[in-house]
Amino acid sequence: MITDERGRVLLLHRNNGKHTHWEIPGGKIDRGESAEEAAIREIKEELDVDVVIERKFGEKEFKMEDSTQMHHTWYLAQIVSGKPRIAEPQTFDDLRYFYIEELTKIRDQLSHSAKNFLEVFERRSK
Repeated sequence: MITDERGRVLLLHRNNGKHTHWEIPGGKIDRGESAEEAAIREIKEELDVDVVIERKFGEKEFKMEDSTQMHHTWYLAQIVSGKPRIAEPQTFDDLRYFYIEELTKIRDQLSHSAKNFLEVFERRSK
């Protein structure tokens, strides 16, 4: 999870023919890789920036529609070099910073991970 100086969260818009939604940059952990290492690698692959992990934000386990068990972990990361850009144009067609309030209004346009992140954020805010 990358935020800007205004506290907005950076999301990528996936539009690959199978999925069309806004999502938090990230992906699956490769063999022998920690969750933090995967987050750093995935952000580099998707946004072409280098980051450092500041802290773990939260996590959630859930089942997809096809009953696949998933575990999402979110980290707050800070960019240390580069400017975010779409580095995988075959997968993503837009990137944008959103205020949390904006995310609640487009909940139906969010990926499972982004919806779960929003739920965790809202729960913490109460």
